[in-house]
Amino acid sequence: MNDSNLYILLTVIKNNGDIRRLKREGIEYLEIAELTNQIISGQLAKYTDDTIILTAEGETKLVELEKTIKKTKKENWIEREIKSKISKLDKNFIFLPNQNELEF
Repeated sequence: MNDSNLYILLTVIKNNGDIRRLKREGIEYLEIAELTNQIISGQLAKYTDDTIILTAEGETKLVELEKTIKKTKKENWIEREIKSKISKLDKNFIFLPNQNELEF
């Protein structure tokens, strides 16, 4: 069980959030279900009616993981966009985009 995935799932459960946050991390729905079952069997969360809530052990585990995983440097809050970066152009170069690739 990955600590960062566990931290995200515990925060999702605590805040009654959306599991798409885990999906964006690259985790499949089957893995999310297995991780949820591990959390429930490990007494970190429990079912009440139709919802899942954190137990006291889950709250303490969340605080513990928050200290180790939470990003504190502002530079790490937003990841750099690398795929759209173009190489440096010469000063005298005139860039003309392909008209077929423009989307507006």
